[in-house]
Amino acid sequence: MKKALQFFAGLAVLASAAEGLIRARIEIDPWRLAALLASVVLVVGAFVGLTDTALLRQLRHWAVASSALAAGLPFLLLVPYLIFGLGTRTFSFVALGKLTAYIAIPTTLLLPDRLHHRESLTWRDLAAMVALAVPISAGWLQGIWTWPQDIYIFRPIFCVLVGGYDFMVVRNLEGVGFRLVWRWRDVSEALLNLLAYALLAIPLGVALGFIHPHAMRALTRGPMFQVAWLEGVVQTVRPAINFFFLWVGIYLTVAIPEELLFRGVLQNILVRTIRKGPRGLYGLLIASVVFGASHLHHAPVPNWRYAIMATLAGIFYGNVYRTRGRLCASALTHALVDTIWHFWF
Repeated sequence: MKKALQFFAGLAVLASAAEGLIRARIEIDPWRLAALLASVVLVVGAFVGLTDTALLRQLRHWAVASSALAAGLPFLLLVPYLIFGLGTRTFSFVALGKLTAYIAIPTTLLLPDRLHHRESLTWRDLAAMVALAVPISAGWLQGIWTWPQDIYIFRPIFCVLVGGYDFMVVRNLEGVGFRLVWRWRDVSEALLNLLAYALLAIPLGVALGFIHPHAMRALTRGPMFQVAWLEGVVQTVRPAINFFFLWVGIYLTVAIPEELLFRGVLQNILVRTIRKGPRGLYGLLIASVVFGASHLHHAPVPNWRYAIMATLAGIFYGNVYRTRGRLCASALTHALVDTIWHFWF
């Protein structure tokens, strides 16, 4: 709890500094900017807070002690939107209703399990996972955080907050492994599985016509500095900078949310449910197939090539998770695969 509070305080200081820097360079409404940054602080703080063991233990204690608390606590996640919507003057009752329903449905589904340490998969687990995944992939939560434009990052992080609370606190699912900071073994295992996947996926993807090797795509254009002798240096390091920032964005907004749902929750529960066979293998394979099938909706529908490639990728992501038991490790492989695909395939 103490670490979580310190992190919140640190974020608040950074947000204040960021507001000062932005206003020094851009003429912008200070109240709207303050509302946006306050919302970011709360959402990111809660995102990181779920990795804190002491905070998670306290939330579980409250959830077990009272069904009203268990059901009501996740609605505190509406506070960042209220600050954002009212502060930026973009508040909408429709948006508030969408977020309320997004919290209420999976929480209500899992509430009967709050007093149990249930190991096996139930229909409520599946229904809750669908309720978490479908609104995001279908775009139902678009048009909520809309100033100064539609801000994508809020949606996947909100998904992680609701899903993390529901399964780690209400469902009391052990072994999710929601961590954001790597250990050396996480990195080595992630890179090893990345290499193994690449050896299979590149020739398979080319054969299927799914991937097409190409030159690196630039993410930024024009000079970063108006100093002639620095421009050559900038042009040299720009690809690495582009790669890094794209990877960070994918890691936080794609890899972590998907790994939480498909590895931390689905694979985790399947492994606990299916006791036969090699340790965790059947659960890994089933979760990988479901992960692959979740990509069928990409154009052209049904995108079976994408589903095949994603299923194969899921096997390697799942293997990292099975070996390390930490989402940050499998998310590292996941984010690297997606970033490499963007740049070179």
